[in-house]
Amino acid sequence: MSLDDQQIINDFVEEAREHLADFENQMLAIESSGENIDVELVNTVFRGVHSIKGASGFLGLTTIADLTHYLENVLNLMRNRELIPNPAMVDVMLRGADLLRDMVNDVQGSNDVDVSAHVEALKKIAA
Repeated sequence: MSLDDQQIINDFVEEAREHLADFENQMLAIESSGENIDVELVNTVFRGVHSIKGASGFLGLTTIADLTHYLENVLNLMRNRELIPNPAMVDVMLRGADLLRDMVNDVQGSNDVDVSAHVEALKKIAA
């Protein structure tokens, strides 16, 4: 890997960490608003996850891209008011974000992480 490639990866990790820094507080705020969804807040979280998804796909970090895709689907349903957030749903989102954070922190090994259980849980929510 060239120094340029390593710098791109380092930039991705830094940006992803920034997007994930407030994820828990943001999701808990979304949960507490219930039916009165704060669409702007959901949009903020969605954009962060979308950014991570796009960059990870570009960098060949397919497992990160896969997990963020399904997080994004659930957030999209929330922002379109097709899904009312509840504690069980938010718990799945938070566990997914924790796994995502772990993968970002070990980006080199991220493609070897099994995210299938999280993806299935997110698919069930979106269904």
